[in-house]
Amino acid sequence: MSRRFRTFLFIFFVALFAIATPSLVLYAQGYRINWPIVPGQKLIVMTGGFFIRTTPKQADIYVNGKLNDQTDFFFGSALLENFLPRQYQIEVKKTGFQTWQKNLEIKEKEVTEVRNIALFPEQLQIAAVEKNAAEALLSPDKQKIALRGRDENGWNLKLYDITKGVTSKLAGEKDFSAKGAAFSDWTWENDSKKIDVTAVSDNATSSYVISIERNPARLEKKSASSATTTEEIAAYAARGDDYFIDPEGFIMEKGSTGNTSKVSPAQIAIEPGAKYRLWVFKGYYFIGKNSELYILKPGSDSFEKIFDGLASDLAISPDGKKVVYTSDSEIWLFFLGDKTDQPQFAAGTKLFIARLSEKISDCDWFNSDYLIFIAGSAVKTAEIDNRDKVNIIDLIKFTGLDSGADAQKAKLLWDDKQKSAYLFLGNALYKSQRAE
Repeated sequence: MSRRFRTFLFIFFVALFAIATPSLVLYAQGYRINWPIVPGQKLIVMTGGFFIRTTPKQADIYVNGKLNDQTDFFFGSALLENFLPRQYQIEVKKTGFQTWQKNLEIKEKEVTEVRNIALFPEQLQIAAVEKNAAEALLSPDKQKIALRGRDENGWNLKLYDITKGVTSKLAGEKDFSAKGAAFSDWTWENDSKKIDVTAVSDNATSSYVISIERNPARLEKKSASSATTTEEIAAYAARGDDYFIDPEGFIMEKGSTGNTSKVSPAQIAIEPGAKYRLWVFKGYYFIGKNSELYILKPGSDSFEKIFDGLASDLAISPDGKKVVYTSDSEIWLFFLGDKTDQPQFAAGTKLFIARLSEKISDCDWFNSDYLIFIAGSAVKTAEIDNRDKVNIIDLIKFTGLDSGADAQKAKLLWDDKQKSAYLFLGNALYKSQRAE
């Protein structure tokens, strides 16, 4: 080998080293050539990644149709790295479960997070736990279901204990009046320990209370002095604090001694014949006036109308940071606190989730990131992640369940602890298998 050739090789490898070393350093730091090249975009870019966590664990992750990774056995999470900044189709699959899919964007030097993906069974099986009932009523603590039915002695009231899976009789028609009585109305008290019932006998309406903590349950007639005061336009109880709207439209708080105090100088207009509802969450006061929804925010001295078409009660999420409300066809959220994980929202944000062609009813929280509700002839779930499309899937279809049942009158009772749905349809109460 000649001296000239050796010199050439030396210069060549020195140049190669000088070129390759920065390239390798840049590559190790996450820089890539932005290929295919798009006019107007940078040639060299910093990559990003995806962080994904699923329930159940060990789910397959597909990126643009190709299997990329699997969430781990311990935490149900996976970190996917070195993706060029652009949009990708992400699919999460597991045998026996419905697929989750969303188009998500990667930005330079950032990790796009989807921390709370829930995969639901392809077929959620349900079975009847009680039959021959005309109405079902879920307790505020969501651990008991009151059932109204009929037998040879007239109408009766029963209690289904969700935690124990057993049914006990509360009272029968003859317990309210030996001559017979017509059922009028019923409601749970806020502590979930008593049920208030009204019945009509001899053209007179009487109020009763059933104490379910006693064994057997005890039925007592209320005295006239214990009836709800007519000065309360609407009432709400939260963790021992009682609130109500007075006839002037002020929100009042009732103390344990019976004393009342005004919570704010703000007033809502009281109109004869209008239906009012009150909810109190995290310092926010919500009032439903017929189909209108108003809010009094912390520190504000006036009510703000935020929704028209209200067709549901408000339900607070398990994490206490948001409430859901619906019209007949739309689902909306209101954030009571800041949402710091992706996608981020500030307290006070009103967020549209979905619009459906079927009528929506009985919307509740599956967990803090998913909703469960009835729409049309199915029980559905919807995520609250509004990036790209919102994943909405059918959990239970009514078709073939009870050919004589009216799907429009179906009622959903959700047990958050057991993650099971109780569906009241026709004259039967059904319980689903665990939904996760």
